[in-house]
Amino acid sequence: MNPRVSAMYIVKNEREYFPFSVKSIYNVVDEIIVVDGYSTDGTVEIARSIDKVRLFFCDSEDYSVNRNLALEKATGDWLMPMDADMVFYDDINIVVPRLIRNPDVDVYTCWFYHLMKDYFHVQNTSDRDPLYIRNLLVRRTPNLRWVGAVHEKLEGTGPRVLDSGLFFVHYGYVKPQREVFQRWVKYARLEGRGEDAYAGVNPDTILDDRPLRPFTKPHPEVIREYIRRKAGLP
Repeated sequence: MNPRVSAMYIVKNEREYFPFSVKSIYNVVDEIIVVDGYSTDGTVEIARSIDKVRLFFCDSEDYSVNRNLALEKATGDWLMPMDADMVFYDDINIVVPRLIRNPDVDVYTCWFYHLMKDYFHVQNTSDRDPLYIRNLLVRRTPNLRWVGAVHEKLEGTGPRVLDSGLFFVHYGYVKPQREVFQRWVKYARLEGRGEDAYAGVNPDTILDDRPLRPFTKPHPEVIREYIRRKAGLP
């Protein structure tokens, strides 16, 4: 019997990229745990329309509380921590079924392209920029636990870590800069820096000083047509 895989999302008002994210991993997971923070933009309706989704609700200020609820509800032998703005390339469908059959690995990592401001620029300095790596699959152990109110980390993973070689594209910073600003103000508060940490900063230009490089890779297959239309490309 093949090992089971549980994808785990925490979401709130993520209707734009969430469907593409789910579609990109749908074929390699057995269930999709979604913890929703009482979205009002249609995210809940999207989640309910997907047959593998098991939907729960929690809107804790502490992100680890939401992630630990997803962890508690997941039943898989392997766990796939996800965000709604992560979209994988199609090679995940070939690679993951092979990875989960390896008994000698506890954690598989993956790489990502960190888009910034638009669909055509990234902050990555290379394909395998060490700033842009994260866990793809984690073998279930009894001691797994998310910690940290923000920028949360998964503790209790096994020691055997291997690069999966897979990539996704992160679309979270393509959103309007004002939305990014509001997110950062919330992060500052949760980190104890106070809501005035960005006092005097223009919320519409907060990303303007970021060093950017052209994104020369194609977008993932599941979202490529959407990007083409949204960007007004022929």
